[in-house]
Amino acid sequence: MRKSLRHLIAGVSGAAIIASGVAITATPASADAAFSSDAVAFVDAFLPPSGSSNIDFSVKLTGAYATNGQPDKKVWVHFTKDDTASSITWVNGTVTQPSAVTTVPSPNEVVVKGVLPVSTNDVASDKWRLELALTETSATTAPTSGWTKATDFTVAAATRVTNFDIDPSTVTLKSGTSVDVGIRAIVEKHGNEVFKDARVESDETSDYYSLHTGFEADDKTYYDFVAMDSSTATGRWQAKLTFTRGTKTYEFVKSFNVTKGSSGKAKSKVTFAVSPTKVKKGKSVKMYGTVYRGYTSWGPWKKKILKLYFKKKGTKTWKFAGYIGANNSGKFTKTVKPKYDGYWRVGAFATSVTLGKWSAYKYVDVR
Repeated sequence: MRKSLRHLIAGVSGAAIIASGVAITATPASADAAFSSDAVAFVDAFLPPSGSSNIDFSVKLTGAYATNGQPDKKVWVHFTKDDTASSITWVNGTVTQPSAVTTVPSPNEVVVKGVLPVSTNDVASDKWRLELALTETSATTAPTSGWTKATDFTVAAATRVTNFDIDPSTVTLKSGTSVDVGIRAIVEKHGNEVFKDARVESDETSDYYSLHTGFEADDKTYYDFVAMDSSTATGRWQAKLTFTRGTKTYEFVKSFNVTKGSSGKAKSKVTFAVSPTKVKKGKSVKMYGTVYRGYTSWGPWKKKILKLYFKKKGTKTWKFAGYIGANNSGKFTKTVKPKYDGYWRVGAFATSVTLGKWSAYKYVDVR
């Protein structure tokens, strides 16, 4: 078992010495400033799934200010990504130095914050080590000795998305029909990431389709699809999966193209909602929305008969679940008792003068 806090070596600037987790007070050689015996605190030490990022840390500095309120010492940090290597490589971090104060606080201490630069190419492990040092405030380069506080820490991997595919990779839309576009990915989660958002969106217009933020039965396979028809904007599109971890946000993107021919039919669209989205087995949910049609402006698609479909979680097949009739305002509603977790959607199918359209689908959690 690796120790979370290494033995500390007193440097030339003077500091507390830590041995086997017990603080032993040492008299500083030339200054009062010293690092607290508390371990360095990390907000969340993990590698970014792509590109570069920072690991945030903080440490308490005691005796931080001289009697005139000026910082007593300058803080330096460096770290290694493998402290078991025969030849250790140290990388400098960045510290936000204490600012001058008009009144010295009591107790005379301040929390110093800093960052350690990392990238997706680094290796997640428990072999990382940080060291801190104090110098005179006038120093302009990091010291070559006198590192007075050290701590081992573990850096975790972050969520990664692999095998990100769009099927078909180029979407060709045909008049009067829709094309199911599948979005598939393998999501490797590491830690407390939150699956925040999923969508398919046009790069050139405001057109987009919302996707669900759930996984298949294995809890790592992501699958969803949208039904695109000739009312869909052409050009470059992208599927985007968004994750957050703490205050940081990461987006995984897969691009594809949408093309189509011309059509003289009116467009249609369907809004769809479910309430509630979490329900006990045997209880009912309300499914409702509005269906529209139009050439240049939207109006209600009066008395339109829509079809309701259901796809059980963990499967890929949509099954017909009944009809829903719209009124003269294009509004429709239906009460359903779901038996299984899964996805629901409604379809307004094409006629000789109007294009068909699928609604976005909604997930219902049956408990």
